[in-house]
Amino acid sequence: MRIKLFSVLAEKIGPTIELDLPETFTAQNILERIKSLHPDYEDVLDQSLVAVNEEYTNDEKISLESVDEIAIIPPVSGG
Repeated sequence: MRIKLFSVLAEKIGPTIELDLPETFTAQNILERIKSLHPDYEDVLDQSLVAVNEEYTNDEKISLESVDEIAIIPPVSGG
C-alpha cells in the first residue's frame, strides 16, 4: 500500500512510502513500520497523525479492503 507523507517527512523520506500491510491493522502499526525503516524520524512520527480515506484515525482496527488512501501528517509549525 502506498502511504502519502507530508511536511518534513515528505522532504526527508519522499512524498510516498510503500508498505506491505496485513488484512487488519491500526494507525500505530503503520507508524511503527515507518519508524523501523526510518529510525531517524521516530520523534516526528511519534507526534504525527494518521489519516485513512481523509479521516483521522486513532487505534481502531482498519480493514485493508476498506482503504483507498493512507496519509501521515506530522505536526506543522509556522507563523
